Amino acid sequence: MPAVASRILDAVGWRADADLSGMRLLEPAAGAGEFVVQAARRLIASCRARGIEPTTRLLRSRITAFELHPGAAFEARSRIRLALRELGVHHATASACAAAWVRTADFLLSGKPSSNYTQVVGNPPYMRWSKVPVGLKSTYEERLPRHAIRGDLFLPFLDRAFELLQPEGRCGFLCSDRWMYMAFARRFRQKWLLWLDVLSNDRVDAATVFERRVDAYPTILIASIRATPKPPPPAPVRSGWRTLGELGCAIKAGPALGHTPAFVLEPGEEDVEPELLAPWVHASEILDGSVAWRGRRVITMFTDDGDLVDPRRHPRLALRLNRFRSELTNRSIVRRGAPWYRTIDRTRAVDWRRPKLLVPELAKTPRVALDRSGAVPSHGVYAIFAPDDRIDDIYERLRDGGLARELDGIAPKLKGDYTRCYKRFLSRIRIQSSSMFLYL
Repeated sequence: MPAVASRILDAVGWRADADLSGMRLLEPAAGAGEFVVQAARRLIASCRARGIEPTTRLLRSRITAFELHPGAAFEARSRIRLALRELGVHHATASACAAAWVRTADFLLSGKPSSNYTQVVGNPPYMRWSKVPVGLKSTYEERLPRHAIRGDLFLPFLDRAFELLQPEGRCGFLCSDRWMYMAFARRFRQKWLLWLDVLSNDRVDAATVFERRVDAYPTILIASIRATPKPPPPAPVRSGWRTLGELGCAIKAGPALGHTPAFVLEPGEEDVEPELLAPWVHASEILDGSVAWRGRRVITMFTDDGDLVDPRRHPRLALRLNRFRSELTNRSIVRRGAPWYRTIDRTRAVDWRRPKLLVPELAKTPRVALDRSGAVPSHGVYAIFAPDDRIDDIYERLRDGGLARELDGIAPKLKGDYTRCYKRFLSRIRIQSSSMFLYL
């Protein structure tokens, strides 16, 4: 993390060889103070290189950091005092700066400063919006703008940080790249992309920047706020072309089961009534142009009418599910009141019987296969259904590397050069219209 903090401070211009005496830096979520300690050392070096005395009056307004947790804020202040004293700063100045620079407060709920900042740096917190504590979530939903209170907690941090930057000011964040493409950030992008110049957005290995394992694809985002907005992009010329969304294609992910070993039968397992089973396809079984099905089947826990199957009416099913009862009852969906034996998503055979294209959600090279077997895809697979079963024409355009070419420039690349083939990106794929689509 120290190396990343140093890299970000360099990129936003908070360097010892720059005149920092008139700049103002913000850190919205200071933690134990890595960014602030490094920023403080650079500030003192900058002043001394220019013969400027680092007095309390000069220093205290140069840096502002917020930290919600008192223990972390205390540690940050202690580290700042120690760093300043090691640089020969008077003990009273060091203590006054540490106290002024780190505020034990919620950045998202803080008041507007008297003047905006020249630089904003940090590592906003990663937390799905659904995981924010209920009381705090309610307060945020009352006081924060609607475009920022969805998806992930890092989004309102970015929103408020951008708001507090001066024109031409720079921000540098270690954060998830999900704001650039996920649906929850659509209104956020509409607000900011016209004002934001993204100077770089480099992916980094999560294992090298976080002390604990995280389920995230972090990037180092360096951006600048414009004094005037960019002109909106021209409307695309679509004569003779339609996106899959415009063609009326339905795109949906395979159902989430909740505990795959309970609901998916391996080849040779025959301990569930056959009428409850359907072929199950994992992403690894989808090749470019074909499905290499290994014989696994999924239990369709819902009837075609949408009713949850009652295991008491299916003795073999009941015996199998009871073997997994402890794992199934420990799921959050059950703690919220669902029957212990249901799948997370409704799993019906009828939903998957139509011919469909199957696309793995994550792939080194995006690939597509045509399925007519009625197989149920795993949760890591998207299915594309065309209107009136006109699937073959689309398939011919996307097979043999066509899907990878169409997604180039639409879908983001991840660590390891993987491509995210999310529904949002698939729906933007353009297909040249033919006579069969003219009625649309």
